[in-house]
Amino acid sequence: MSTSDPAGHGTEGVRFLDDVRVLEIASLSPTQLGMHLADLGAEVIKIEPPGRGDTTRLIGTRPGFNDSGLHRRWNRGKRSLALDTRSAEGLALLKRLIPTVDIIIEGFRPGTLAKMGLSWDVLTGLKPDIVMVALSGYGQTGPYRDLPSHGVGFDAISGLAGIEEDEEGRPCVPSRHVYFGALVAPLLGASSALAALSWCRRTGRPALLDIAQADAAAFANYAVEEAVAEQRAVLAGEVPPPPPPANAGPRARASTMQAYRTRDGKVLMIMALERKFFLRMAEATGRADLAVHAEGSGHVVRGSPEIDATLIEVIATKDMAEWMEVFARADVPVVPVHEGAAVADDPQMLARIEWMAAAQGTVTMKSPVRSDPAIAAPPMAPAIGQDTVAILSRIGVSPPELERLAKEGVIRYPEND
Repeated sequence: MSTSDPAGHGTEGVRFLDDVRVLEIASLSPTQLGMHLADLGAEVIKIEPPGRGDTTRLIGTRPGFNDSGLHRRWNRGKRSLALDTRSAEGLALLKRLIPTVDIIIEGFRPGTLAKMGLSWDVLTGLKPDIVMVALSGYGQTGPYRDLPSHGVGFDAISGLAGIEEDEEGRPCVPSRHVYFGALVAPLLGASSALAALSWCRRTGRPALLDIAQADAAAFANYAVEEAVAEQRAVLAGEVPPPPPPANAGPRARASTMQAYRTRDGKVLMIMALERKFFLRMAEATGRADLAVHAEGSGHVVRGSPEIDATLIEVIATKDMAEWMEVFARADVPVVPVHEGAAVADDPQMLARIEWMAAAQGTVTMKSPVRSDPAIAAPPMAPAIGQDTVAILSRIGVSPPELERLAKEGVIRYPEND
């Protein structure tokens, strides 16, 4: 049987949330909420099916690896309780566990816990000051409430997944996309859960948080807010209607905030949008003649084909490292454009990113939150049922009972495999 340390965290550094216990019933991107809390030192108990475990372990698994990279990242720092919640005994054990936790995460479609027999009334009866975070795709209300979806879908509905076209002009899903809703929603969930926990501890009352990944994507898309605000202002007669958009044809390069290839074949992004930066850039590149484009009192310098053609030619005359030194001395906004593992080799990233050891010689990135005192690094993502014995023993389940439950498939722990 597993008898891992109940703290289950690294020894160096502090755990800001060492007095917080979380019960996570979630899969895939919503498990990031528990990851954020575990990174900050909370004890996060992850409920997993005894057989295959959390689906997060299976998505994107590469040949030769036992678990997926998503599992190594999103489930790090957590404790695994392999429990069949569909069985009467499994549900009974879960109900015994709930009074010992502070926060419950429901990371499935709305109503999942209620269907298990854990309605809001049941939960608050077991723990009157509980915080529950229901993190789903579209939230607890609305016509899409029960629709299945994936990360790019939350961004598509929110205007953040710009549809591309294939060679025949047919619309297709963007080939390279950052899943804004799936990333932002767990962060909102973590911060609001901790705020709610503070209130619940002071008042003795429960709090239920409804967070949707589609809502989070819309919140991250400021262009939506600006467009709607303008629309409402026009309807209210407060501002005149905007002129119709000009048919500009193919998208032009934004010459004052654009990427250029250096002599050594690397890509550099110059962000000389403001007038002061544009003038410094013109001086640093030895093309003071570009200053004519910044004449006037405007704050922003608009791009032009002339500016772009000049910079394409000039930036190709030096290597990336040389230009970084030149522009740093001139105080011009500039950054290398990286992909994949090359990100980790950038000197800025080398100075800031901390890597933690994970299974099979891999690594996972430590939370970018820096503090004094330092935050303790979370341990590796657990094996299925790694902490089942320790967690259930804490609520009074005896060794003989643990063995019986394991034989009947209600629970799972390593020595039982």
